[in-house]
Amino acid sequence: MAPKLTEDEINDLLYYARTGDKEEFDILKNELCKRGNVSVVELVRAARDEQSGNGVLHMAAANGHHALLAELCKALSVPSPQNPTMLSILNSQNSAGNTALHWAALNGHLESVKVLLEQGSDPTITNQRGHDAVYEAELNDKKEVVEWVLKEGGEGLEEGVSGETGEGEAETDEEMGEDDNTAEDEQSKKIAEGMKQMGLEEGKGKS
Repeated sequence: MAPKLTEDEINDLLYYARTGDKEEFDILKNELCKRGNVSVVELVRAARDEQSGNGVLHMAAANGHHALLAELCKALSVPSPQNPTMLSILNSQNSAGNTALHWAALNGHLESVKVLLEQGSDPTITNQRGHDAVYEAELNDKKEVVEWVLKEGGEGLEEGVSGETGEGEAETDEEMGEDDNTAEDEQSKKIAEGMKQMGLEEGKGKS
């Protein structure tokens, strides 16, 4: 049974996940679960932006809030770790085909990447551009993430990293809510254009 959430309630959940305000997120989460007599799993599954397809895991991952991600994954692991419902939420794609793992990886949030992979996120899922999470990390020069995922993530990922890089396909931390001091040049303009196509500008948040 899906809880009936207003647009404002969904926006608030996404906002708190994006800013990493765990206390406010928990207060609202508990209030909504009690009101609708629903589980955290049902709430998280329902709390998605209708237009962008972004969920609370996308927002927390995009901004590196690994502690909140770990707490949510713990709640999702009922009745058992990596159950079908949990995996479907972890690997849900937004309107541009990006999972929470894509966002954590392309922003270089290694601890968030570790949480997501350990909890069952699929690193081989590709977005609408045909890129898996580790390839997005490589495009954004997040070497620490690339090296760790290739070492710990299993087989089948090297091919994604060796793919061709297309124009305007990388994203910047600035667009995803992180600080970025990159000079504004022609390449950054191309990146911004690519951003819009990938649907990643919705991940903006306060750093």
